[in-house]
Amino acid sequence: MKNILLILLIVSAVSTDAQIAPNKYWVEFSDKSNTPYSLDTPEEFLTSRALSRRSNQGIQLNDSDLPVDPAYVAAVAEIENIQLIHRSRWFNSVTIFTEDSTVLDQISALPFVAQVRNVRVVKGEYEGSALPREESSFSLLKDPYGQGFTQIDQINGLPLHYMGNHGEGMQIAVLDAGFAHVDHLPIFKRLWDENRILGVHDFVDGDGYIYHHNHGMYVLSTMGGYLPDSLLGTSYEASFYLFRTEDGDSETLLEEDNWAVAAERADSLGVDLINSSLGYSLFDDPLQDHAYEDMDGNTTVITRAADLAASKGILVVTSAGNSGSSPWHYITAPADADSVLTAGAINTEGIHAFFSSFGPTADGRVKPDVMTLGQGSAFANSDSTIRTGNGTSFSSPILCGMTACLWQAHPEKKNMDIIRAIQESASLFTNPNDSMGYGIPDFWIADKILNSGTQGNVLPLTVFPNPANNFVQLEWHSSSEEI
Repeated sequence: MKNILLILLIVSAVSTDAQIAPNKYWVEFSDKSNTPYSLDTPEEFLTSRALSRRSNQGIQLNDSDLPVDPAYVAAVAEIENIQLIHRSRWFNSVTIFTEDSTVLDQISALPFVAQVRNVRVVKGEYEGSALPREESSFSLLKDPYGQGFTQIDQINGLPLHYMGNHGEGMQIAVLDAGFAHVDHLPIFKRLWDENRILGVHDFVDGDGYIYHHNHGMYVLSTMGGYLPDSLLGTSYEASFYLFRTEDGDSETLLEEDNWAVAAERADSLGVDLINSSLGYSLFDDPLQDHAYEDMDGNTTVITRAADLAASKGILVVTSAGNSGSSPWHYITAPADADSVLTAGAINTEGIHAFFSSFGPTADGRVKPDVMTLGQGSAFANSDSTIRTGNGTSFSSPILCGMTACLWQAHPEKKNMDIIRAIQESASLFTNPNDSMGYGIPDFWIADKILNSGTQGNVLPLTVFPNPANNFVQLEWHSSSEEI
């Protein structure tokens, strides 16, 4: 009986796929040979900040930077009953919507179309979906960080702040499910007053309204939040782009495409970092699930897009996933990307959180990279209170914001230099494992690694803050365990 049911399921899947359940398709083009754009005039499609980021890191432009050939796009758009949703220069493709499946043969017949594939209905996860605890009243921990003190102090980020690195001048794109209440909550007022919300876009609905879902609001508060004595984010002086890529109501594989084009937008605008508290593994239709073997850094669209973003000089930080206690168990895409910084979750005692996804990648690489607070993390709630919640959705932005501060202190470094310093600073760097990766990072040590080139050449005495007001702190670094 089980075999019969399986056969019926397969037949049903083929039938509904022919009717195009979600009506969305990815159309990939064969080339960019006749594009009117040229790598000799990149200012036509990349901002000066994007070009500076490449130049500063010695990154050469290539064909993936060129926009999709507008003639190819126009030829597809001319076909009746077609609506264009996205165009991707990195993947040389467009995403379309149509309820008329007969037009797919017309599109496939175009000489410059390489393939047409269905963007299927799937189940996406907010990796680290913030689930506030029932308790909403907590004592303040430390002035002026309030509840945010522990998640910064645990990774030794306070010295960077004391040295004047709070994310000033750094730009972070936040790709998430929506940012409800960000336009009016007090904790975000300073961002708006100082024009540090640089832009917003909804890649789900194609408009500028992003205030659909609380998840992105929770995430942003751990980075850019500023409410003295209640919660300060890890990079509360940084600037942000807010991009909605995840549809909280109707989950489709289109969301991976949304993520890819949002990352391209971030690249063209010149952002420094991307935070992604999203992940994909198991779908509504089991026949369409990602397999663990797909977590190899080269298979899923979102993972390939994350690595492409890194190749353009962006530092991508992503959640490991919340599957540690589920049958899936492993990290989810794009956490498997080889050039991104993947954050797992620990509790306030520095112990692996039960839900945090495990590595390694399918091809045996260490993941997660490092661990930050994800069990008992402080965040801003929609009622203006500061609460705590669980999820690698918190681990990622806490890490991303602190990484922005570290890069601010070392603007001459490349994105991969910053990632390597963070890995090398971590507690398990010499003996990583599948649950904790390289362990808990120490951002003060990472700063010294970037200053000296190796941890062993760290200067023994550090004085901070500098300049000082009423006090200074002396920190002595010794290689001897007897001191």
